[in-house]
Amino acid sequence: MFKKLILILFLPASFLLASGFSIYEQGSRATGMAGAFLAKANDASALFYNPAGLVGLSGWHLQVGSMAIQTQFSFTGPVGMDPYYYNKAKKGLFFPPHLYVTYALKPNIVLGLGLYSPFGLASTWQDKWVGRLLATNTELRTIFVNPVIAYGIRDNLSVAAGVSLVNARVVLEKDVLFTPRHLFGHSKLEAATNGYAFNVALHYQPCQKVEIGLMYRSASVLNFDKGNAYFSFPATQNPVVNQEVAAYFPNKVKASSKLTLPASYGVGLAYDMTENLSFEADYLAMGWHTYDQVKIDFARPVAGQTESVNPRNYQDSFSLRFGLEYRLDRHFTMRAGYAWDYHAVPSAYVEPTLPENDRHNYTVGLGYRDRHFSIDAAYHILLQDDREVKNTVNDFDGTYSGLANIFGLTLGYAF
Repeated sequence: MFKKLILILFLPASFLLASGFSIYEQGSRATGMAGAFLAKANDASALFYNPAGLVGLSGWHLQVGSMAIQTQFSFTGPVGMDPYYYNKAKKGLFFPPHLYVTYALKPNIVLGLGLYSPFGLASTWQDKWVGRLLATNTELRTIFVNPVIAYGIRDNLSVAAGVSLVNARVVLEKDVLFTPRHLFGHSKLEAATNGYAFNVALHYQPCQKVEIGLMYRSASVLNFDKGNAYFSFPATQNPVVNQEVAAYFPNKVKASSKLTLPASYGVGLAYDMTENLSFEADYLAMGWHTYDQVKIDFARPVAGQTESVNPRNYQDSFSLRFGLEYRLDRHFTMRAGYAWDYHAVPSAYVEPTLPENDRHNYTVGLGYRDRHFSIDAAYHILLQDDREVKNTVNDFDGTYSGLANIFGLTLGYAF
């Protein structure tokens, strides 16, 4: 009985590495084209999308901005209790930042430094909702600090490489049930750590109208060795019950785990259809297969157990991205795009922390540039297909729905 209790205690960790926590919106210009920017990659935000495209930039370039991401999810069920019971998560609002600085050391050598948040977001459900034993609040925040160097082998071919220092913080909250006394309490797990990753890229222009981009970003292993798990239960009038609860759920206990952020690779093809209109198509893959289980170790027993091992069995995912950019004149540019994302979480493992499914992404954007200053704005609506799940590992079957509205603003200056 207590083994089952501890197994469900940390199930929310399974969604730390779902596709819903991958943030590909790291620049408003690219976001306006649904992220189809691997081949064009000709401003400072290329440091994230394809740093090999930085060759060709002269002098200093600075870009700074943020995305405003508003999420909304709901769950109907569970089927075993009430197949029509509608549960709505609280609306989320997040502001992942991005900052890029590049300097042309020589005409064919460009140095760059980027700061961005490629994994994150969170979910918070209503108090005492039907799935509170699975999740109430989940937060994951990451910051990548990524120095790169880009080198032009010849006029139409360049390569780049970089290393990322990764800082990550996670908070997992849910309610927990002390079954023998049918007493509800609350659990909270907090942890932070650092890791690293590397990235390489290539940019090739076989002719004047065609550009090709390749990118690879390695996996990042995060060892959460100094986490804390907290457990709180309301005091009862029975001291025996209070002692039982305290014996199985300590107020605070050290916890550790290891999570791997997935590797990714992409290829893009850009084509200048006219002097003012360009089109790009990208393919991006993410290696979620590395996330096969969640293992959490406790410094002392919690509910009679010193470790929790939960299979996740995620699958690799991919996305197809298409973008258009039309230059109205020497200052103004309009953009539009569409992307389709394939889900990473098998149906049996979908949970309410941040349920994900196949997604349709529609974007528009507008840019202004003069000799030194630039401003780019974008709007992105993410529409997630409804997902009905059956025979889930946690017996929480039902239907999930979700969407997100994303607004981007990036300011740039060149000198």
